[in-house]
Amino acid sequence: MRIPQHVKETLEAAQKKRRLVVATSSKSAVPNAAPIGILKIVDDETLLIVDNYFLKTRQNLEENPHVSISAWHMEEKEGSLSTKAAYQLKGRAKIVSSGELYERVRTEIKSKRPELPVKAIVLIKVEEIYDSKSGPNAGKPITPS
Repeated sequence: MRIPQHVKETLEAAQKKRRLVVATSSKSAVPNAAPIGILKIVDDETLLIVDNYFLKTRQNLEENPHVSISAWHMEEKEGSLSTKAAYQLKGRAKIVSSGELYERVRTEIKSKRPELPVKAIVLIKVEEIYDSKSGPNAGKPITPS
């Protein structure tokens, strides 16, 4: 599924403020949710997250490739925070720990944060996108424009 531009903008804003969560599930359906420190948009259909310190997340991805990413962008209105946009993206993950893309991402991250291990990158092929902002469209699918 093609990721619409407004969803990409929300992902980028959420990345800057660290408002991203990855949800996985074990083969036996035990859920896990973890904050994401690094997310990149690879192309119109693919996201990339970095495995620096995944434990349960990595185990789950090895057992079950289904993954969900939640992202939300907040704005200040009248002295308080309110949600400007929020999305849930679902898809299938592939763990990559070698090759050109992995090395490029690893080099980029190590140049900025040498202490990070960059054990692998996880490519997520987006299959579904849902509106997560409260209101009449909450939970409804987003269709590419």
